[in-house]
Amino acid sequence: MVLLSGKRELYQGKPQIKIYTMRLATQEEGNDPENYVEHAPESKDDMGQELNDFIFQITNANWNRVVRRLLADHKQEFLTYPAAKSNHHAFAGGLAFHTLSILRLAKSVAGQYPAVNKSLLYAGAILHDLGKTMELSSAVSTDYTMEGNMIGHIVLVDEEIVRVANDMKIDIHQEDMIMLRHMILAHHGLLEYGSPVRPELLEAQILHDLDELDAEINMLTTAYQHVDPGTFTERLFGMDNRRFYRPENGQTYPDPK
Repeated sequence: MVLLSGKRELYQGKPQIKIYTMRLATQEEGNDPENYVEHAPESKDDMGQELNDFIFQITNANWNRVVRRLLADHKQEFLTYPAAKSNHHAFAGGLAFHTLSILRLAKSVAGQYPAVNKSLLYAGAILHDLGKTMELSSAVSTDYTMEGNMIGHIVLVDEEIVRVANDMKIDIHQEDMIMLRHMILAHHGLLEYGSPVRPELLEAQILHDLDELDAEINMLTTAYQHVDPGTFTERLFGMDNRRFYRPENGQTYPDPK
């Protein structure tokens, strides 16, 4: 493990570090790489507890059982992995934090619109990106696995739903299971964005919209952290290569922990 001190600067509009000193870490300072990467602004324990609180509100027995089983099977990775390699929530714990952000938004939407099936929306929100525990390699030096590159997280989690449903003798062809699988398969919204189908349930459309909203807000607030007030961000690939202006008298944007 190498420790360095330096100054963050911009070179041709892109961030770089001017290194002042650099040395190997001592044994007393520790050598766990996770100590030197960005983390979600909430602890694993707190996020895990809040996820459990949402699971208790999934009243459909089949959805509840499937969600509990899949979270148990992938819990460590789910609470520690990023939500993406670079675009949004690209920090340790980002996957769980992104999921919780969507669940909090979903709670508000369900409270505003009584027609929404809250159990379905919560179950879909919890599972929609769980396949990233197989698509991505780790919380440190994150890359895509062979499965991630060749299959992708949407299909991977759908396969997991089918696997655990068969293990628990749940008929995957009954209506509620087809609805749950549709939530996952449609959450990217468009075929060209990787969804095998477009949303055809109210809750599937809401999940897609909330997923987009949370990802875009995180991309923008992260970009704002790296520019001074009164200037523009660099062009953001995930936002149609647009630049965004950071107002001089706007909000502050704290870094993830």
